[in-house]
Amino acid sequence: MKINRKRMMIGGAAIVFLLAAVAMSEPGRAALGRMMALILPEAKPAIETSGASTSAPQSQDAEERARQRHGWNGGITTSLIRGSIIYFDKDERAIEQWAVTIYRRYPEQARVEINRGNGVEVYGFDGTRAWREGTARLTEEAARDIRAMVRIWPERLFVTRARGAGYRESGQRVEPAENGTVIQDQVEMEDSIGPTTISIPDRRRVSYYINRESAIVEMASWLEPDDPRRRIDDEGVSLMDVRVEFGRWKTVGGVMWPMEITHSQGGRRDFRIEVNEVVVNTQIDDAKFRER
Repeated sequence: MKINRKRMMIGGAAIVFLLAAVAMSEPGRAALGRMMALILPEAKPAIETSGASTSAPQSQDAEERARQRHGWNGGITTSLIRGSIIYFDKDERAIEQWAVTIYRRYPEQARVEINRGNGVEVYGFDGTRAWREGTARLTEEAARDIRAMVRIWPERLFVTRARGAGYRESGQRVEPAENGTVIQDQVEMEDSIGPTTISIPDRRRVSYYINRESAIVEMASWLEPDDPRRRIDDEGVSLMDVRVEFGRWKTVGGVMWPMEITHSQGGRRDFRIEVNEVVVNTQIDDAKFRER
């Protein structure tokens, strides 16, 4: 092959110059590529592209992976859950078990019906206030416990983030398991239920623990004031730990639901919900979420 000596000398000098530029900047690397194309016009790229970016896509964050694994999406507006609720005494012995029906309209309306044999206890949250049938005025503790029925579900993670709540990933933790250990990703959500302008807003920082391998939400936890008449951010307020564990997963309507929800408060298990049936996107009358 015949080579033009003058062209080769100019090209060599240009390469030296551009190699220095490469070490200094990204534009230098681009310039080197253009110069090499001029010097060696016969060269072909190893892979031809159509102009699309060739950079690797960013990986999903922990909540996104969990949402995809759970099958949760914005088209889910309601859920109806039937099962039983079991209450435990201070020694964590089961003392009561009743049939329960729970209606949910997302993001944060709820109605709970507990059939205690001699009557049905009904309470709920209408998106603004907690209520209980037959009770004119709720204590702060009763109102807090009713609002908790909005917060104790794993899909609360997806619902609150979809509303634009503050989200951050706060590391990993290792949990013992039957066959060794399980690594969980811990994520935190700024979770508010109801108005934030009232004197004692229900604003909590909720941590969710997501199995790193399966992307299943295994537990949620947050702190509550011992005295429900105190704000979470009051100076010197005494706090207790609340934990909710999710288990026995089942796919219904394309969405994964826990068939067992165990609630603990202050380090003691106080109730468990065992689910028999889940109905997704069933029609629920607006009146269900309001006190009659």
